[in-house]
Amino acid sequence: MSQHINWQRVILLIAAAGFLFAAVVMKLSFFAFALYALGAVSLTAYAMMYTALDKLETERHVTARDLEIGEDLVVTVAVRNKKALPTIWVVAEDILPRGLEAAGTWARAVLLMPFASTRLQYRLRCNRRGFFRIGPTLFETGDFFGLNRRFATGEDVKYITVYPKIVPLAQYAIPTSKPMGETVVKRRLVEDPTRLAGVREYRTGDPLRRIHWKATARTGTLHSRVFEYTTLIGANIILDFSRDAWQGDRTRPELAVTAAASIAAHIADRRQQVGLVSNGGDASDIMPEETERISAPTRPRIYELLAEREHTDRLTPLRIPVRRGEHNLQLMLRSLARLRMTDALSFSELIDEEYETWPREATALAIVPGVSRELLPRLVELRNSGFTVAVMVIDNEANFSRARGMLEAEGIRPIHVRNETELSAISL
Repeated sequence: MSQHINWQRVILLIAAAGFLFAAVVMKLSFFAFALYALGAVSLTAYAMMYTALDKLETERHVTARDLEIGEDLVVTVAVRNKKALPTIWVVAEDILPRGLEAAGTWARAVLLMPFASTRLQYRLRCNRRGFFRIGPTLFETGDFFGLNRRFATGEDVKYITVYPKIVPLAQYAIPTSKPMGETVVKRRLVEDPTRLAGVREYRTGDPLRRIHWKATARTGTLHSRVFEYTTLIGANIILDFSRDAWQGDRTRPELAVTAAASIAAHIADRRQQVGLVSNGGDASDIMPEETERISAPTRPRIYELLAEREHTDRLTPLRIPVRRGEHNLQLMLRSLARLRMTDALSFSELIDEEYETWPREATALAIVPGVSRELLPRLVELRNSGFTVAVMVIDNEANFSRARGMLEAEGIRPIHVRNETELSAISL
């Protein structure tokens, strides 16, 4: 940790020593006594300032850990002085998550007597998706004269997840050789009671609900229904969330996340299988699992030290397997809520490394900021490998106009989405 020299304090000490020397030499006893008294008070004030933040503890409570966009969260922080000495003055300020609106008391200047406590309480409006750190509390104190300052943080933090917005879709149907929904297959997976394949004679063990009573009455012997076997096609959503691809844009990436969440929810609600792959990272990976107290002589240094703790070496792509069920959908939505941009893999590299593990019966739906010259051959390779491929370009009219003809010529379905209104009306 770098050392910060308080030049104001150094100059004051040199001036005080000079005045004291002059007072002694000139035998100005009253002036010398005043300097002695001032020095004693300053040392006492500095000692009290130095110990003021010791044994200050915080206890944090939040009303929810998982929220939807637009919901409110109430945060309550109890600040306690656990030592036998008073803290003459301290400013307790909770560090707010960036991007969320706050209302209430998240900062307070107080005198804390021994074993006394105070409370902060405020409301956060969760107006954007993400994984957010609530806290820690930043403490500031100093001496009587304002010559010294000391800063430290509490140890108690909480993390919350705000889920992405889900836009209801009018329909989801990709008109390709592999229809979305249920299709007859040679490998028997599960019988569909809505698809009657024929009638056969009754066999021991057939349940009563299988019996075809009309055929039984007509022939005089028991007959059972035979149903077709089906499997689920669904979709594998492939989301580009590399920093270079979006070039610092903040609005379009959020529309891409909303599109991925909305499509996943729409497919899952219809009991189809759906999965998610992305080159983005998980924001929870950069947040430290354990918190510790941080002390520094300045407020900016506190923020620097907090930022230095947020790092990760993880380069693994995000993978949610193509499956059915509410649990799988919740995994996808939580992952989309925490998704952050990274420089780990380009979208083309992601496809190269991952596509061999993807189920070919699931439509590969790529959600991208644009179709580059590097990406187009990868999409064609996916199509040639047996995948049904669709590409959703997010609010990039010029790129979509250039790429549309080439994609359609290769049998890849292009879709362009400019906003949530168009997203709700798409027919994929």
